[in-house]
Amino acid sequence: MASRKKADEEKLKKRRLARFRFKRLVHVVICNRYWITEIEDREIGNNVTRNVAVIDRRLTHKGTLTIIEKKILNSPPAERTREQRRVLRTVLRKIDCLQELTVDQLNDLAGCATFEYFEPGRVVLREGHHPNGVYFLANGEITVSRLRWDSIYLRHNDTPCGTRTRGQMFGEIALLHDCPRTATCTTATDCELLCLSRADFDRILKRTLLDRWRQLQLALERFDYFKYWTNDQVRECCLLSRIVAFDTQQKLPVDGDARHTYFVLSGQCMILQCLTVAKVHGTYRLVPIATNESAAAKQTSRDASAAPMQPAIEHRFIDVGTFSCGSVFGLGEPMPHRMVVARNRVQCLVIPRGWLFEKQQNVGNTWQRIRMKLEMTIQRDRLFEQFVRDQRWQRYRKALVREYVRLRPRQNATQLADVPIMCRVEQGEI
Repeated sequence: MASRKKADEEKLKKRRLARFRFKRLVHVVICNRYWITEIEDREIGNNVTRNVAVIDRRLTHKGTLTIIEKKILNSPPAERTREQRRVLRTVLRKIDCLQELTVDQLNDLAGCATFEYFEPGRVVLREGHHPNGVYFLANGEITVSRLRWDSIYLRHNDTPCGTRTRGQMFGEIALLHDCPRTATCTTATDCELLCLSRADFDRILKRTLLDRWRQLQLALERFDYFKYWTNDQVRECCLLSRIVAFDTQQKLPVDGDARHTYFVLSGQCMILQCLTVAKVHGTYRLVPIATNESAAAKQTSRDASAAPMQPAIEHRFIDVGTFSCGSVFGLGEPMPHRMVVARNRVQCLVIPRGWLFEKQQNVGNTWQRIRMKLEMTIQRDRLFEQFVRDQRWQRYRKALVREYVRLRPRQNATQLADVPIMCRVEQGEI
């Protein structure tokens, strides 16, 4: 009787184990469905050699992580070889939030980071939960939301408050400040994540991120715009922002389509305006930005019907202003034929413009008002009028000097080379 009971228990155990293995297999297939689509292609046919080449191309040219690299990340950290760590170190360097880490830190990450895939609609982090790790987004998009109290319906609503895209990190706030999760992170698309446990985070990244966090907080304190922000706003801004340095004569990536706003911490930036003008019989005309040079030349030629030759198109660069310490730009102001160049070494606090223009950070439409002021300060038509006046003055000055020299020829034999170089003053052309 006892032996029969034991045999039944063994059968039940095997049945449960088989059911568990089947569920595990189904789960693996579902989780790897996104991977399988990587090698599906109409190019797959009956030619085995060609199919292998197609699949090999898929294995090595898909997103931030290839399937081979995902396989290494899914392997136990203790079994990863030195060559595999070197491969992962190269991959980790491609992730934006990890580019400033040292080689030793990247090597440690390559030895302990793991891979996770989440399909759309999955909750990765839940607000209020205990933190166990941090995540790096290799591919996909994450929606960040917080519980907001609705005073009308007397309940908490999960309200979206931001997004995380490829190359960004999330989940580190709770680990840095030793507090529960401050927001809920939900996958908006298929997401591939690199995961780091809390112990490994404390060992590898915590000190570096805390130093970076303090630098950002000190940078925010230097501007009156952020004086009345709450702790949550400052924390969110430190999470999204970064400090970027630009060398002398380096062009800043600022234009009408840029997604970031720049706050100057040190150094100076000059504003260069390019005026495209057409010259006909010594008279300058401003070429519209929307037209190309050949069309503008033809239009100007038609306006000056008596001109026997095509007008000359010229580009004149004018230094129209300076952004110094404390200045802000990149708020969406139009930048037609305009650029911002570092006059010397410049450090800027860079904040995402979309987040900055949200209602909580834009009380009283502060940023729109600053943008309107920037738009009114630099106007292309006024610069062209000033350019024409300067050209007239240059011609008048040269004519006056020539007439004076003609009436009173120079009797002094001193040449320009005889004057000490420190005493020479040269006035350049505009």
